Amino acid sequence: MTAYLRAILGPDPRTAGAPPARARRRIPLVLCAALAWLAFVALHRVLSGRAWWWQLPELVPPLAFAAVPVVLLAAVLVARRARRAAAVAALASLALGGGLSGINLAALWHRAAPAPAGAIKVFSWNTWYWDQPAGRAMPPPTGTPPPDLAAFYRHLRAQDADVLLLQEYVYFGPDSRPIRVDDLDRLRREFPGYHLAVASEMVTLSRFPIVLQRGVEGAPAPPGSSWPEFHRVKTLRTDVRAGDRVISFYNAHIDSPVASGSLSRAQHEARAAGLRALAADISANPQPALLAGDFNTSPAMGLLRLVPERMADATPALGSLYPATWHERLPLWRIDWAYTSPELAVHEYRLVRSGGLSDHSGQRLVVSLDR
Repeated sequence: MTAYLRAILGPDPRTAGAPPARARRRIPLVLCAALAWLAFVALHRVLSGRAWWWQLPELVPPLAFAAVPVVLLAAVLVARRARRAAAVAALASLALGGGLSGINLAALWHRAAPAPAGAIKVFSWNTWYWDQPAGRAMPPPTGTPPPDLAAFYRHLRAQDADVLLLQEYVYFGPDSRPIRVDDLDRLRREFPGYHLAVASEMVTLSRFPIVLQRGVEGAPAPPGSSWPEFHRVKTLRTDVRAGDRVISFYNAHIDSPVASGSLSRAQHEARAAGLRALAADISANPQPALLAGDFNTSPAMGLLRLVPERMADATPALGSLYPATWHERLPLWRIDWAYTSPELAVHEYRLVRSGGLSDHSGQRLVVSLDR
């Protein structure tokens, strides 16, 4: 009877045009994507820097934490169902993760004070295994000529820095073992009158007299290491006398998340140990301090929480909306950082491209004692 009446009267207008029951139960793709990304961002906030096995998700380019929600919001505009729920999820992920993106909004309004006479020029740079030729542990692209030694030192001198904080003062052999570099005689010739400090694979040059230098020890060296200091010491502290004040310069190169092509708990713990040792030294140091170097840590990585609160990130003084220091061929990551204690004012901060001499951009700062 029901079928007979439906055939005569046609479909029920109350259900006409309604999607099939299976379609009504299916969650729209844009909502699934927005909820999945929100869950990822929430987990990242909790686990990054704490759980060693979260190191692989940490390698996502930081810009994704802003770009993905924007793409989701654009998709919401053309979605047919669940638009409001998807938009809420996308906006929530942007609010939760936008600060991890590395976008430097302060570049839009921050204006540093002009540098006074006597301001200190600082240059920090990961040199990419110093002047090692094409047999690097990470060789240059095919067809790239070996580094020009003269160009390497010209680049260093061109910074006209009072203090140079240089990382990867090291070579690597075919077996990936670190090899000590002995280039101090040439450094003295290239930088006459400068004072030198060396620890592990960091070297600091200073126009000011050095009153203290020491390596900051973090994780223990692995058994059988041919150069234990290379593994233990990932920061060189150098105290210099500038006028009537002593300033501490921390030259840091924190371990990479990836070692020998893989991620491991030991590598995560070595990274954390290096940053904790650095933080403990800074916290116990009453002198004005500047910390700069290659942290191998992006804005999205939770290990940056270990930098002591005393140290202020110099990023607002950068003029770039998205400062990135690595890799120079495709700069998507910011892994080189600079921090100053409250006694130091930052008058200039910019990134210096290396012209192929390194895979990292250098960091140039002009600072003064804020009396």
